[in-house]
Amino acid sequence: MGEKSVNMNNVADRGTHLTTALEQLKTAFDAAGDAVNARKLKQLIDKSADERLYIAFCGHFSAGKSSMINKLCGHPLLPSSPIPTSANIVSITNGAAEARITRRLAETDAVQAGAQAIVESIPLEQLGEYARNGTEIEAVEIRYPIPLLEYAVLLDTPGIDSTDDAHHMATESALHLADVVFYVMDYNHVQSEINFAFTKQMKDRGKPLFLIVNMIDKHREQELSFDEYRDSALQAFRNWHIEPDGVLYTSVKREEHPNNEWNRLLWTLRQLIAHAPELSAFSVHQSAAHLVEEHAKLMAERQADVKAALRERLAEEGLDEVQSEFEKERAKLNELLALPEQLEAAMRKDALAVIENANIIPAPTRDLAHDYLQSRKPGFKVGFFSRASQTAAEIEKRLLALHRDFSEKVGTQIAWHVRDAVRKRWEENGFPADEAIAAADSIQVELTPQWLADQVSMAAGFTGEYTLNYSRDIAAEAKSLYRKRAYEAIEQLRLLAAERLAEGAASAEQRLAALEAQLGAVRELERLAREDAAYRERLLAALASAPLAPALPDAAAYRAAA
Repeated sequence: MGEKSVNMNNVADRGTHLTTALEQLKTAFDAAGDAVNARKLKQLIDKSADERLYIAFCGHFSAGKSSMINKLCGHPLLPSSPIPTSANIVSITNGAAEARITRRLAETDAVQAGAQAIVESIPLEQLGEYARNGTEIEAVEIRYPIPLLEYAVLLDTPGIDSTDDAHHMATESALHLADVVFYVMDYNHVQSEINFAFTKQMKDRGKPLFLIVNMIDKHREQELSFDEYRDSALQAFRNWHIEPDGVLYTSVKREEHPNNEWNRLLWTLRQLIAHAPELSAFSVHQSAAHLVEEHAKLMAERQADVKAALRERLAEEGLDEVQSEFEKERAKLNELLALPEQLEAAMRKDALAVIENANIIPAPTRDLAHDYLQSRKPGFKVGFFSRASQTAAEIEKRLLALHRDFSEKVGTQIAWHVRDAVRKRWEENGFPADEAIAAADSIQVELTPQWLADQVSMAAGFTGEYTLNYSRDIAAEAKSLYRKRAYEAIEQLRLLAAERLAEGAASAEQRLAALEAQLGAVRELERLAREDAAYRERLLAALASAPLAPALPDAAAYRAAA
């Protein structure tokens, strides 16, 4: 199986999953009584089964959009004049020449999920009359032999600068179904705020967006170079954080214009149409996600009166201050509950730092250890004719010398500093220092001469290297014993801290309970907000497996193809 076949199968699989998700969403919308958005979802379900690419052309009334579409179609299908010519959606596709109109449903019918719109055939020559009727006519469909549109549908929308609400509804409907949007602008009116606002809306919806600057025959090179004009136009959109997927410059009137990119427009359309399945799946997913957002907002607004009443109650009762006090009291309680654990961790850290950094075997102490170890060496004697008692006395003397020095170093470098660190940390957290004295004083380890003697390994070689090993061993063992004793004392202090703070925590909890009773309106608003968010997330979860955004044709690819 070739790579293209595999890709098409993947697209088909994703399409099946997407259709299932759309049907689930429609069921949810119907159950919620949202017939308007359910109807739009039904349109998306029908569209997901269509292999054609829906390409919307939008723009101002006077941007030359109709003339451009007529040229793309190779026939004057759309009426064009300086006045508004389209008050509703006009769709154009390949086929035998005919025109059909869809009459707009009455408002009472539109909210009924099963309501069917009325479709009528009309003569092509009467198209202009119907295209201007945005009140009764919802859509106009034109079929004409147009090879370019064998797998595509062009959607012509009312001018976005219209003040007619029906025109806005028609444009919204077109964009709902559009897979790609081409936004047509007059050369002289590119940097118009309405252009920025509309195109930003399209990018925010995730629709592929191409800008067409039309009527470039109005350009005067002696006043401004075309390159400067082009840079200025693109930068204006970027200032609004709009990055179009392509910008084309065209002139329907003067095909020979040196900057006319009509051929690039045709190439771009063909490239897009060639990837219709991927683009369509991506677009349907984006539109469905937008419908979920609109539906979620509608559902949230259904309880707007309840939420407004709750907010009014908050304002009347001055509960903003209560809410602030509640947050402070809750923070205080959290601090009280967390303090014993935090205090324990800080004390452990302080004690460990003292113990690990203590130097309890400096060079003089190590020398005493070496002298003692030499006395433990097999065959050691005080003198040539010495008695056993004299040798034993010498060994005892050297052991006691080591013990006195080592005990002093442990006391001054570990014991005192650990006890002091624990007491300071206790006092810094607001507790009386004398409460820590008993616990701190318990941080004691009795390191006897016998303990030092027991650490000697008689199997050792009693060399200088063993002296180093022995010194490290007794230092590590002494530190380990002090660490254990310090942690035991700190644990006792943690329990004492929790006991001392319990009364304050209980008082804070009582205060919170009293404030909570006053914050019923706040809690109800929070509950409603959570419900709204959870409902929205459940719907979006059905669309979690989003199709990848397809690659779009750009100027570099066009130049390479040319």
